Amino acid sequence: MRTRGNDHSWSAGFRPNRRRLLRASAATAAAGLAGAALAGCDPLDPGPDTPPAPDALTGLLAGTYALVAAYDAALSADTTLTTLLTPLRETHRVHAAALDAIMSPRPSPSSFAAPSAAPVTGDRKAILKSLRTAEVSAAKQAAEACVTTTTSRAVLVGEIAAARATHAEVLS
Repeated sequence: MRTRGNDHSWSAGFRPNRRRLLRASAATAAAGLAGAALAGCDPLDPGPDTPPAPDALTGLLAGTYALVAAYDAALSADTTLTTLLTPLRETHRVHAAALDAIMSPRPSPSSFAAPSAAPVTGDRKAILKSLRTAEVSAAKQAAEACVTTTTSRAVLVGEIAAARATHAEVLS
């Protein structure tokens, strides 16, 4: 009668059992992962890394920074407008910070380096007309973004659109 102890039907005395099979499969898996790591491959992520798509509000943020730069240029050109323009510029700075806080992936600050605004020339009336034109265009951009954005972002983008439309009226 054969018993487990004297069963020599397997070659070289090797008897497969559950523990040996588990150890062997674990060793094989570890060797495969180590080989893949040495080769620079990730077996769980076979494709190349693709950068995340830019946030849908990136254009709106860029437009906000452009408005801040336009106000900075206007204030440099005519310091008598400080009382009128400083609160409007600060509103755009707050909007930029709020947009940056909800964006994913967050854009790097260097991607919105201060745009080179054209030097503002002319009298007070020309400066205000230029800013009003920029505000009207920016309000339209924000209104379009409000319609196409997600529900959770629509309130912020709608407030930005309303502020820009109000700024255009203040500059009239």
